[in-house]
Amino acid sequence: MLYNVVLFLHILGAVTIFMAISILALSMISMLHAKGTEDVKLWSGVAVKTDALFPLSSLLILLPAFYLVFSAWGWGHAWINVSLVALLGNSFLGPVINLRRLKGILAAANIETDAVPSVELLNKVRDPVLWNSVSIMFMLVVGILFLMAVKLTLWGSLITMAIAVVAGLALAHFMLAKTKAETSSDTVSFR
Repeated sequence: MLYNVVLFLHILGAVTIFMAISILALSMISMLHAKGTEDVKLWSGVAVKTDALFPLSSLLILLPAFYLVFSAWGWGHAWINVSLVALLGNSFLGPVINLRRLKGILAAANIETDAVPSVELLNKVRDPVLWNSVSIMFMLVVGILFLMAVKLTLWGSLITMAIAVVAGLALAHFMLAKTKAETSSDTVSFR
């Protein structure tokens, strides 16, 4: 019975991280297609607030996962180890890369005086590093879910994560290619 309750909490954590990434993706897509500065403010605010779901989901995933590993599975399964590394990688991408840039977008939108977003603000929204990071995070979570279901060996797990990273990069490129990027002599700044 305890195993099933812990497994439920682990799955709840996975659902929570998918919700958080989905809200973040919706916010970013909405910013990408925003016609007004107020829309960028709204959606960048949602994206920044969504960041609070990532630590919660990570705890809901990791604490039950450690119990499941120590009580039933053990560390001898490559898919568990690769999934843990991928989840820790996501924990790095979120606060270090994404949150800093999203806060930069929100700050720039808050000081924007025009109703129509400036080229500088739109360039921050179209930042390829941000889009690559979020897209890779999403695909890594999909890869982790795949490994949980299929339980591959080391090579299969590593190939799965490599495919997830490439798919994330392709997804970001596709999303950014759908909108025409504006150019500016200024470099994008996130401070």
